[in-house]
Amino acid sequence: MILSLILLLPALSPSTQEICSAPGALPAPTLYLNQTSARPGNSVWLKCSVFSQLLAIRIVFCKDGEKVSFQRGLKKKAMYYYNHAVSGVSSGNYTCGYEIKDSDNQVNRSQLSPAQGLSITGKV
Repeated sequence: MILSLILLLPALSPSTQEICSAPGALPAPTLYLNQTSARPGNSVWLKCSVFSQLLAIRIVFCKDGEKVSFQRGLKKKAMYYYNHAVSGVSSGNYTCGYEIKDSDNQVNRSQLSPAQGLSITGKV
């Protein structure tokens, strides 16, 4: 019974985690971090600037190679924001990337942006 259910599931598209650990060949976006150090309880803004002639279908924010947030791409939008609530485990290197669909409906991933470091000051 379980085997037949598995066979009926649709094929999954590339996961949003994949872009953080296995980026593609498209040009990298640019990541801006509004501050490089913060205290737990504060928040920091990350801005990912996507420069693509095609619509980005997904924008992914990563920390140390792991997905922390993703957003659906919107028409005519090149800047995507992520408001990160700082905690004791927020220290690390942040990047962003994007995915597009080409004319053959194939998903292509970008390289990751250059990393921006965030350090945590003070106690939780």
